[in-house]
Amino acid sequence: MMLRRTGFAAMVLALSLMGATAPTRAAPPDVGAADYAASVEILKKRAASGNAGAQNDLGVMYHKGLGVPRNDAEAARFYKLAADQGHTKGQANLGLLHYFGDGVPKNYGEAVQLFRLAAEKNDDVAQFMLGNCYAAGNGVPRNDAEAARYYRLAAEQGNAMAQNDLGRLYERGLGVPKDPTEAMRLYRAAADQGNQSAKLNLTRLAINTPNRITTPPTQPPPANLGAFEVPLRRHLGVLVVPASINGALTVNFVVDSGAADVAVPDSVAEALMHAGAIHDGDFMGKQTYILADGSKVASRVFRIRALRVGDRTVENVRTSIAPGKSVALLGQSFLSRFKSWSIDNDRQMLVLQELPR
Repeated sequence: MMLRRTGFAAMVLALSLMGATAPTRAAPPDVGAADYAASVEILKKRAASGNAGAQNDLGVMYHKGLGVPRNDAEAARFYKLAADQGHTKGQANLGLLHYFGDGVPKNYGEAVQLFRLAAEKNDDVAQFMLGNCYAAGNGVPRNDAEAARYYRLAAEQGNAMAQNDLGRLYERGLGVPKDPTEAMRLYRAAADQGNQSAKLNLTRLAINTPNRITTPPTQPPPANLGAFEVPLRRHLGVLVVPASINGALTVNFVVDSGAADVAVPDSVAEALMHAGAIHDGDFMGKQTYILADGSKVASRVFRIRALRVGDRTVENVRTSIAPGKSVALLGQSFLSRFKSWSIDNDRQMLVLQELPR
């Protein structure tokens, strides 16, 4: 398959600020230009100190023109700084620039090398792009079996573009046995995530082979009165839930019932302060936490006035600030506000049962 340049915009939007400064593998946070500019200043300081995550994030900001004028050459420079330190997303992002010739000369061979480095560390976008390279013979000899292998690795992580392209290989019998039923399943998985090509493929395949493929409608689970569901996203094999903090920044949280409180990385707290979303009066001193390895750490604690998950808002949520590159955790200070909670892995949903009123 020849990946048209028109698909690049959607792909780049699927790439996110990697690290603690914003959600990963998702659309940019829903914040204004002033907030992006403040984030850029924070990232510049961290990048100058050699922080690979910040270098990659700054590359994303330059590539998307968030808080700074768009500059693909600057994006490539910061991606390379991160990639040279072995940063997975930096390698994948720099590979994309070399693949399309944005800010650097187009070089399929260099792109393939970078994609391999990131794919070995389970980056689904790099795996998907390696599948494209093998499918089109860009930078490597054309090999449909290898294309299918890399598409499958990405598809198993929920990458909709890979699911759609792997479905195409099954439909045509390229590199895999011809299997319209498996093609239909993959197209449906991608279409359920909003992939427009998959929706068209799903409709076309159903029309062309109406007697050979049946797709019984999925029966919804029984209604659970007082419960509501929030779609989860998969990142690096972990399901995460997006949540809005004080209406200013959306962050991907790992659901962790073992964490006493909600926790956010210190860079998220800094971004919230720069945006004016948290104030001195929101801070509640320090708390000592015991980590999984038994060590203790003292963290500053503040109050999230409004933590919105799905269409529900929980007020006055106790939150700790975690140092370094830690992930955001949705802990007991949020979960205990509900009667029960569970994760439906099949449908990738967080199910929250509300307390009686």
